Amino acid sequence: MARRRPEDGPRRDVGLALRADRRRRGQSQRAYADQRELSPKVLATAEVDAGSLSLASLLHLLQGTGYALAVVPSDHAATAETQWEPTDLVATTRSGSRFPPHREVRESDGPLWWWYHEMMGRRGSGRRPGWTAEGFTPPPGTRYGKKPRPTEEDEPPRWPY
Repeated sequence: MARRRPEDGPRRDVGLALRADRRRRGQSQRAYADQRELSPKVLATAEVDAGSLSLASLLHLLQGTGYALAVVPSDHAATAETQWEPTDLVATTRSGSRFPPHREVRESDGPLWWWYHEMMGRRGSGRRPGWTAEGFTPPPGTRYGKKPRPTEEDEPPRWPY
């Protein structure tokens, strides 16, 4: 089931500003919340749809990001669509969620893993991914899964664990 997207405007733009700041810093949502001493739940809520947060919360979230809330005449566009990364506006996973901002996202011609699983695995032909973050370089300090373990004493760690 696809997640509901907020309409254009500040409800969406606050989240895009936070994501842009996270991308600039190269941090995951959890690391960003820890560094800025924010609640991960509030940060996640703000990134999806900031409409439920108080004005004080929004101002606090935007401090130090290089973005601010502004009141402008209603006939003037406050935010140009070109200011945001195009992938932030339209790219979603097959489940409807956004990609992490520290990943480089591009349009997909069907990633290699998809072809293997869907076609060669005879699972049928599911919906082809429209976007992929395949082939990215993880930020320094990112660790996935378990730590590799040595098999002999004094042997360096090796993969797979």
